[in-house]
Amino acid sequence: MRLSIGMLAGLALSGVTAGAAQATAFTDEAAWRAAVLNVYALETWDTAATPTYGDVGAMPSLGIRFLPLDDGTQPTVQPYAQTGGVVRSGPNNLLNDRDYSLPARGPLNIVPLNSGDYFFGLGMWNVGGDDTLTLTFFDVDDNVIESVTSAASFGFFGLVSTTQGAVRAQVAFAGGNEYSPTDDFQTAVRGTFVPTDPGGVVPEPETWALMIAGFGFAGAALRRRRGLSAA
Repeated sequence: MRLSIGMLAGLALSGVTAGAAQATAFTDEAAWRAAVLNVYALETWDTAATPTYGDVGAMPSLGIRFLPLDDGTQPTVQPYAQTGGVVRSGPNNLLNDRDYSLPARGPLNIVPLNSGDYFFGLGMWNVGGDDTLTLTFFDVDDNVIESVTSAASFGFFGLVSTTQGAVRAQVAFAGGNEYSPTDDFQTAVRGTFVPTDPGGVVPEPETWALMIAGFGFAGAALRRRRGLSAA
């Protein structure tokens, strides 16, 4: 039986199955951006799409959607002057409470904008001044993939999936008064961003490895066939 080069590559790709979802935690913004190959969307909450005091739901620019808070309301964009946050990059920030009262209204739950997509990376800044936040990725069965905890007062924290990706992310409170602004959301969502072609599909990392293996297998077979022809 003769196998074509394409068939050989296909066999190489089909011989490995994906494992459990995994993610890597980051508390350094530059390292997080390098992990997503510097292809990401950034929202500083100071644009026309996110007006001051505006509710935040679907964010097409980020490829994400914010689920309602525990009381059914949405997170809101508010000025630092009202929330007491540590200014990061502009006058506004995103808060889990719409009216400056305590306690706040539960964790932020975030999903990809389109069903079938999933998170490649999500990062942000804790700018609350007195809260410690935790970002957690969940898989399709709602199992925890990985978590990362922010600095207690001011700092970046993020996750990058290294296998199958996440279908939900949650920003919750590990310490403080549970009333905390966040800023500079940065996302890379599969189906939205790709390192070599923004607007395409980000392949799973294991798929990159399989593709490379398949091309290598095909190349070796091609060289062998050429060698036999020359003989």
